[in-house]
Amino acid sequence: MDLVLEEIDSLLTDYMYGDDSALDGLLAAGPVSLRRLLAIRAGRAEPGWDMAEITRHDRDDYRRPGEAQIHLARAFPDTFFDEAAGDPMFEWAITETLEYIKDPRALPFLERHLRTPSPEYRRRALRGLAENGTADHTEAVAACLDDPETRSEALNTLARLGDARAVGPLLRAHLADDSSFARRAGVALDQVEQRIGGPSAPPVWRELGPVVFTAQAVMGMPWCVTEVLVEPGQTVRGGELMAVLENDAICRELIADWPGTVTEVRIAVNDEVLEEAVVLIVESRRRIG
Repeated sequence: MDLVLEEIDSLLTDYMYGDDSALDGLLAAGPVSLRRLLAIRAGRAEPGWDMAEITRHDRDDYRRPGEAQIHLARAFPDTFFDEAAGDPMFEWAITETLEYIKDPRALPFLERHLRTPSPEYRRRALRGLAENGTADHTEAVAACLDDPETRSEALNTLARLGDARAVGPLLRAHLADDSSFARRAGVALDQVEQRIGGPSAPPVWRELGPVVFTAQAVMGMPWCVTEVLVEPGQTVRGGELMAVLENDAICRELIADWPGTVTEVRIAVNDEVLEEAVVLIVESRRRIG
């Protein structure tokens, strides 16, 4: 092994064991760092680290090699895609990186992975298509709604790239039941309609009544209000941030569970709020068509 590869292996090992500064050396060494990492991850070269020990340090299991690959692929995209296209052994090693790179050269890999029997590959392909896909992928992505293993990612991807004319009716068909999937379909439909300037058909709503938000106790400590983002009469979307509370232990975001109208705001910035105090009330509704 020549000196350059020895140095790169040393930097890779340092990074795997938690030394973030080693990334600067890997970037400075150029594309050869990425080629070496891909070769190791594809089993064409031996790593200089003990994966079991890395896992003990890294509770997210195998996170550090993937992180290094994302950084290097973003820095050297030509090398990344040339190596991936030139060696089938690299295919599995690059999958987890494609969802973090916006580049049309990712599409052939993503389209292929969407057709694999592996749910994990299909989920990653859907996340990658959310970054790189087009409305032409609507039909293939929509087909993933039928599989519980890929349904959530399919909804998120359709919300970002789906052909609104096709996606709107498809999502509306899933709104009527009370499942968590119906709720996520409503959020996705809202995102699609925002892209096209509003709903293509008048929405149908079910009134849910008032939802009360309280300052739930955490270790018995009072809260300090750091942000209030809504006011009475304001319409909010499901998932919209309305206020932020903090204490010495934790930060808590108050997020609307459903679309609705804010009817009461009982807090202001810098207020101290005791546990279980009512802070916001939202008259909520759920879209069913």
